[in-house]
Amino acid sequence: MAITLQLLLPQVTQQLSHHSETASLDAQVLIAHFLGKPRTWVLAHPEFVVDDQQSGHIALAVRRLQGGEPLPYIIAHWEFYGLDFHLTPDVLIPRPETELLVERALAWLQEHPGHKRVIDIGTGSGCIAISLAVNHPDIHLLLTDLSRPALNVARINAEKYGLAGRCRFQQADLLEGVTETFDLLCANLPYVPSDVLLHLPVADGEPHLALDGGPQGLDPITRLLDQARDHLEPGGVILLEIESGHGNQVKHAAQDIYPACRVKVLKDLSGYDRCVEITPSTLIVHLCQGNEWQAAQDAGVFTDTSLDQAGFIHCSRPDQLLKVANHYYRGVPDMKVLWIEPTKVSSEIRWETANGSSFPHVYGPINLAAVISVTGLPADCDGDYYQINLPV
Repeated sequence: MAITLQLLLPQVTQQLSHHSETASLDAQVLIAHFLGKPRTWVLAHPEFVVDDQQSGHIALAVRRLQGGEPLPYIIAHWEFYGLDFHLTPDVLIPRPETELLVERALAWLQEHPGHKRVIDIGTGSGCIAISLAVNHPDIHLLLTDLSRPALNVARINAEKYGLAGRCRFQQADLLEGVTETFDLLCANLPYVPSDVLLHLPVADGEPHLALDGGPQGLDPITRLLDQARDHLEPGGVILLEIESGHGNQVKHAAQDIYPACRVKVLKDLSGYDRCVEITPSTLIVHLCQGNEWQAAQDAGVFTDTSLDQAGFIHCSRPDQLLKVANHYYRGVPDMKVLWIEPTKVSSEIRWETANGSSFPHVYGPINLAAVISVTGLPADCDGDYYQINLPV
């Protein structure tokens, strides 16, 4: 039946009071949606009469809410970072705490104006990527998700904001099948431990695929960190949202995978760990024996037999070091790691692909001023390398 907003608002609020901690706000949002008006308009017009059809729609929506269905799915949209996003039950509902990741990503892009290639992994509704694109018109983005229905939602949101020309979409399990490199890699991956998820109300309403982080809640994040090695441009950054208790664990995982990286754990407005910012080292490394380094010091410049044979000195990223050492130098005694600042190298450096990975090749001798540190590379009793001594 027809009813004024003055009577309807408290009625709906009371009906939701046992099902929501924000019953009054939920009632306002719900009624505004079915009237096609802003929430502020609903509050300012208590005399407005809601007709029979509208009140019927509202009553049905209230019953759905009482049955545990999330409000954003009922009204099929939700606000994030000042933008309105289309939603379906195929995607996670955007949370305010994720805005911290967007704010830090925008700040980083502002600090690095030449870096314009961005990937949002596990994009869901696309709220992170689209918020970045709307607020930074120079970037181009790849949005990936394992769920094709989720990608369809993200595509609708990108088209809504006129971003079809700057956003591309790819169905992928994290970075599998992605062949490009990026300056900024951001992700809000599932991070709720499986056993914890079983007891959370959110598990009944939102997609498990977007929530379940495995036994410890870290499986997708550690997989991504490993895969990201060959997808991040030198000088690039990784930004991840994390569960509030995972700050130190993710920090240590990043330091194990990216030796000499810088890691910041960022707190949300409530003081909880919420994002991790990982900046892999821009140093490059070269492996040699102690006598080769001594000869370089005597000569005042470092050279290598590969310079005569291949035309360049083979170097690596720090995260490639152990793999290279165990493949080519297993059992070789007295190994040294030259930590090299590439901006100080007088010879040309080219990043070239070998075995599916990008390596820095130095086309000429290495001037000693570019070598900022030399560390040993310990091996175990079988000649395997397992530990990297970082530069001081």
